[in-house]
Amino acid sequence: MRLILKRHILILLGALCLTFPSAEAAGLSVKASLDSTQLIMGNVTAVRLDIVDSEANPATLMFDEKAMPPQVEPVDWVDGDTTSIGNGLREIKRALIIQSFDSGVYTIPPFYLVSGRDTVRSNALTLKVNPVDVSAMKDINPIAPPIEFESRWYDFLPDWITDYWVWILVGLLVVAGGICAYLILTRKVEVNILPQKKRIPPYELAMKRLQALREDGLIERGLEKEYYTILIDILRDYLQERFGINAMEMTSTEIVRVLSGNEATKRPNRHMKDILQIADFVKFAKVRPLPDDNLRAYNNALQFVEETRPAPEAPDGESSQSDSQKGKEGF
Repeated sequence: MRLILKRHILILLGALCLTFPSAEAAGLSVKASLDSTQLIMGNVTAVRLDIVDSEANPATLMFDEKAMPPQVEPVDWVDGDTTSIGNGLREIKRALIIQSFDSGVYTIPPFYLVSGRDTVRSNALTLKVNPVDVSAMKDINPIAPPIEFESRWYDFLPDWITDYWVWILVGLLVVAGGICAYLILTRKVEVNILPQKKRIPPYELAMKRLQALREDGLIERGLEKEYYTILIDILRDYLQERFGINAMEMTSTEIVRVLSGNEATKRPNRHMKDILQIADFVKFAKVRPLPDDNLRAYNNALQFVEETRPAPEAPDGESSQSDSQKGKEGF
């Protein structure tokens, strides 16, 4: 009798499971993984999420940051690719950049995916943060603040040139003068005044290079890292030529700080900050940007160059006419 009763109960439970399918059976799922399960203090890593939900009824990703260990700090969310996998389902890639400055072993809480009345959660993750090895250091000193200095072109010359540059210049002039006099007197060369090649202004050069970068098609060929490297180099050269800022030797943080202290670049600095943030994620966090991110970065570069463009000089005739008109209005 008991055996028959147990058999009926199992049959009833199986019928209930077939009648009410779970969220996983409907295709709703979320999986989490770490780029690196071990981390050195101060470095960053990415929690990568593989989400599958319905194309017709998109699910909502929920994450309680308060449940995160206080020693682990969320830095930023990065959106990835969205791919249709058939049967009305789609796969979404997302990533959460995290950082920790305290050594230890920490548990990353699960992420929840909600669609209507169905809710699924991801697996929890374990992150080990290793301390910096200071056993080989004899003296440990606090980090020195950054030193600001203005570098000039002659700072990179050897000492013997800077000490005797006057005599070197005189000697070169004497030798050059003797060679020119010899060639002219012997009629081996003719003296012609050649027009100097016109130097392209920094604004026009930057716009030409940006146009060439767009036509090169690096993004269409999947070369995002090369694309952002060239884009940042164009802006660094523009800052050097336009404002005399040695941006090639600066980090992204230093560039943003210098631009925020310049009246001419304080307002356009928001465009540069957005570009540098996307470029750093692509080059160092190995994050693949969305097409909208690439377009936004390119438009921000154009906007930054356009907003820092020098004001065109008025012709002499217009300037004198304007001055005379102001004089008449004054009387």
